[in-house]
Amino acid sequence: MKNKIAIASAFIAASSFSFAEIALTESLSVEGFIDTSYNDASGAGRDNDASLNVNEVEVSFLFDAGAVSARIDTQYKYSEAADAFVGEIDQAFISYDVYGGTVSVGGIDSQLGYEAFEAPGLYTNSFAYGTDNLGDSTSQLPGTDIAINYTRQLDEVSSLGVSLVDNGSFIGDEGLRDIANELGGDTVIEVAYGRDLGNGLGAFAGYRSDVDGNDLLNAYVTYETGAFTFAAEVVDGENETDLQLLANYAYAANASVTVRYTQEEDGLATGNDLDILTISHQLALADNLCLTTEIRDNGQDDEEHEFSVGALFTF
Repeated sequence: MKNKIAIASAFIAASSFSFAEIALTESLSVEGFIDTSYNDASGAGRDNDASLNVNEVEVSFLFDAGAVSARIDTQYKYSEAADAFVGEIDQAFISYDVYGGTVSVGGIDSQLGYEAFEAPGLYTNSFAYGTDNLGDSTSQLPGTDIAINYTRQLDEVSSLGVSLVDNGSFIGDEGLRDIANELGGDTVIEVAYGRDLGNGLGAFAGYRSDVDGNDLLNAYVTYETGAFTFAAEVVDGENETDLQLLANYAYAANASVTVRYTQEEDGLATGNDLDILTISHQLALADNLCLTTEIRDNGQDDEEHEFSVGALFTF
């Protein structure tokens, strides 16, 4: 569902569930997902942190008329402040096939990062680089941009993407309404290149910079052999470097086990690194229903863990 440069089949999906893409007309279809979870945190002062959540509901509208296409992703998340589900537009862009590639204009997700931005495509319930005390992403990787993006399949094994972003700051998890208020900033340039190296090995390199010289480098490699998938990623920003190592073993057609190690700064301006270990199990109960069980430590010395069971329904 996201605007990524694919380098291998491991990047596309974590298990065998799929989107149905319901056709409304010859040129218009709908797809989406419902992401729910039970979360329980254990440790000092966290004995009553159990909760049942509807993390996100997303409905996507896809228009396809040959060389011209468009996509609108609407997402709904529960707001404690409003005590209700709040909806916003996640992505909204128009694409046109030209010059051997595709030009897209609008609100578009960044091409950087190995990990998917939402539950479909993830091996786990949590994101690699975690969240802060307010629930906001601590990842240096950008999210949705107002941008002009050009992608092209260079040959059978490599692809290139270039984006000109309208604002000079990384936007992260903000919706398009928030992005619209930030227009008029400096231009950001983003370049992404992916290549299938053969024999199950793939590589990706991405770069993002604004006119003030704020550089972000992102690179990862993937390797598939038999039932195993391995990935290693580095995200190098101006003031910190984050790391992700992942191993997935698909022991059945509909089930797999994942071990992930991540290292990132704690987000509290202390300069301390968090070494976070995550273990998860995925079971596809049907083509469009996946159950993910996960246990994750907090990356600190104290004995605190987060346990979750997520149910993902796609349509």
